[in-house]
Amino acid sequence: MLSVYLKSKIHMATVTGKELYYEGSVELDEEIMEKAGISENEMVLVVNVNNGERFATYVIRGKRGSREVKLNGAAARLAEIGDRVIIMAFALSDAPVKPKVVILNEKNEIVQEK
Repeated sequence: MLSVYLKSKIHMATVTGKELYYEGSVELDEEIMEKAGISENEMVLVVNVNNGERFATYVIRGKRGSREVKLNGAAARLAEIGDRVIIMAFALSDAPVKPKVVILNEKNEIVQEK
């Protein structure tokens, strides 16, 4: 039987931009994506630590080294610039999965990898 397991987590990212009139997505720095094991167009769950909002969207690749975390489309209404978010991707598996976890500081610099 397959179960859904946490595969990847970007913990405490800071929202750096938002654009309402854009095809919906979350844009992430390519380096952060790679470290967390998240792919472009992969579905993610985003949790806003500041206001409790939770929403699903997909990832688009941002500029490597930009440290950008941008919310686009309808998701732009669910957070403000400066809010801290947790971004999670999941996998179907028949056995438990050890997730890749990337912890960021307020400047979206990687401070820890698990």
